[in-house]
Amino acid sequence: MDNVVGDTGRGSPRSGSRLWRLAGSGGSARGSLRIPEDQGAMNGKAWRWLVVCVGLWSNLVCAQEPPSAVGPLLKLYRSGKLPAERQPAVIEMICTRGNEHDLRVVLDKLLEPMGMAPAARVKAMIGLTDAAATRKIKPAGDLTPLAKLLEEQDPATRLAAVRLAAACGVTSAGPTLRELAQAANATPEIHKAALQGLVTLGGDDNRQALQALCAAERPLTTRLLAAAGLTAFDVPLAAREGARALAAATAQDDPAPLLEAFFDRKQGSEELARALGGVTLSVDVAKRALRSMYSVGRSDADLSSVLSHAAGIATDAPPPTPEEVAQIVQDVSTKGDPIRGEAIFRRVDLSCMRCHSVSRAGGQVGPELSAVGGSSPVDYIANSILNPNLAVKEQYVTRVFELDSGKVLSGVVLDRDETRVRIRDAQGKTLVIPTAEIEEESEGASMMPMGLTKFLTRDELLDLIRFVSELGKAGPFAVQTAPRLQRWQLLSNPPSELIAEVPHLEHIRQHVVGSNPDAWSGVYARVGGTYPLSDLRKQPGAQVVILRGEVQVNEPGPLAFDIDTAVPFQAWVDGQPATPGRVVEATLEPGRHALILRLEIPAGGEPELRVDIRRPEGSTVQFEVVGGS
Repeated sequence: MDNVVGDTGRGSPRSGSRLWRLAGSGGSARGSLRIPEDQGAMNGKAWRWLVVCVGLWSNLVCAQEPPSAVGPLLKLYRSGKLPAERQPAVIEMICTRGNEHDLRVVLDKLLEPMGMAPAARVKAMIGLTDAAATRKIKPAGDLTPLAKLLEEQDPATRLAAVRLAAACGVTSAGPTLRELAQAANATPEIHKAALQGLVTLGGDDNRQALQALCAAERPLTTRLLAAAGLTAFDVPLAAREGARALAAATAQDDPAPLLEAFFDRKQGSEELARALGGVTLSVDVAKRALRSMYSVGRSDADLSSVLSHAAGIATDAPPPTPEEVAQIVQDVSTKGDPIRGEAIFRRVDLSCMRCHSVSRAGGQVGPELSAVGGSSPVDYIANSILNPNLAVKEQYVTRVFELDSGKVLSGVVLDRDETRVRIRDAQGKTLVIPTAEIEEESEGASMMPMGLTKFLTRDELLDLIRFVSELGKAGPFAVQTAPRLQRWQLLSNPPSELIAEVPHLEHIRQHVVGSNPDAWSGVYARVGGTYPLSDLRKQPGAQVVILRGEVQVNEPGPLAFDIDTAVPFQAWVDGQPATPGRVVEATLEPGRHALILRLEIPAGGEPELRVDIRRPEGSTVQFEVVGGS
């Protein structure tokens, strides 16, 4: 209520003053409000106070809410005349720009059993979660009814509900989140979101629950995530539990979430390094932990030393001397192979494409490399790989922020004002830091860590440098100008409805078009535009994968996708089935659109995929291929 009054600045002070006058004016009040003449003195006074209270209440209720940036959209949404297929886009805009009262309208519709089209429900929850997490705006009023959404049975809807309840700080959701965090039948995504929700809600009950989930009898994935969550409560305790979990891990267990949690805490990596000194790690686990550390731009000395020792890998070599660089340059020209070098550049353990893009596909953390070979000498490229801190361009200098919560965040500053700083971290995520929470800021090192080349043989290093030095030069690694899908998104853990057989349209809309953004991960074509489908083989035998590539249409019209692959496939555009064939045409309105492919990858061979995009004859469509990560 206070916010409503304080934010209006206009509305009904005059009517409020009149009510005050009427309440204290005897006959005039009686004449206007018909106070009965036969009331006693005390009853008359009580009546006048009732008038005052009613007047104040009327002012509060009737006063205009804060001006909304989405007023026309909200009016359209409230009208009930919005077609179901347009609801998700409108809801997204309301959640992106609306105030707390606008968000309340969306939440109330969400809570109604039939208040929102099924395809819009997940979109609404994601939008409300983003508003709470990034803009710090939650729906006005009582949020406890949000806990009911955790009862949803559809996995995607329940996952979105878990994240929304946590982001909005609904403490009544705590017991359900604790149940989901240890439920054997919960999906991995829900399990992880529930654990993260306990951290967000805080409190001793949730801390105790996380510590209990670190017990040796729990699954390794649970132990690692629970120890990561404990860093928000007690870093030394989290380090001890995390070290014990890593000691029991295998090469199949991903240590990245645990390591990243410690990187986000002051002295976190040092605490973990101390704890790891008291346990024994397998060689494979230590190597995977090192790769995870380097993939997010970290080369913390203590932790790198402990993990390198456990992995049996030499500690980081000193930067090369000028004489050593000169020898490398000579060997690159005579021994380096750019074809092999591209394969090394694409290796997951090196994470090159997590930070750098080529042909606009890949990470946005480091420089775009499409033309680097044509503008940079080989010795500069060699030094940049072997000694990344030697010459960091100004736009890629990192800043380190220590927050009053104990968290430590680092990244490249995108922009800042007096209220917040926006940074891009080593994983390409955009983070918003309120300036009021910053205790200390300092300059950081290059996001490309020292030590990446310890995973390479000398021949592999020469191949990698040769590949980078060829980028942008005439030939197979020239800058690409033809519109072509270079960035693809891979659907992780697709449900059986999409894999077992050609899916029904409703399954495509539910599990692909209506999927959570976190269900997708970026994969990238080679410089020339072909994507090696063999990279997606996770186990022996044939398998089915779901890929999507995107275009941004600026002016409407027909658009054609020329699909070149030898494997069987089915195609959809924005959830609509395409006519079978190698050419898919669709008339597209302005906005972002997706080509969705279901591909059947055989057990053997080296199948590839390439998709070129063009305007059919007579089309005036204007579009851009969506790149990035």
